[in-house]
Amino acid sequence: MNVNQLHNLLGVLVADGHGRKPVCIAKQTFNDPLEADGANILPVVCVTGPEWVYKTDDDGGTKINKDGTEAASRIVILRGEHPASEAKGTATS
Repeated sequence: MNVNQLHNLLGVLVADGHGRKPVCIAKQTFNDPLEADGANILPVVCVTGPEWVYKTDDDGGTKINKDGTEAASRIVILRGEHPASEAKGTATS
């Protein structure tokens, strides 16, 4: 993905009212055989979201709100590979 493609994808999200959503990285989706040789800069393949994700607290557990519910937020995710549903051609965007 190049800067123009990323700009276009993010522009659609901004136009849809998601300009203030946090942007996060799905680390587990970035896989490259050269990582074992020290490659640590890997390309972004797709942008998904906004998606609901549960937040974690400072010890890695699920963050709980004062009312006892699980804390969650909508975020935009940068991925190193397409989600399984998109790879099979069944994703809706």
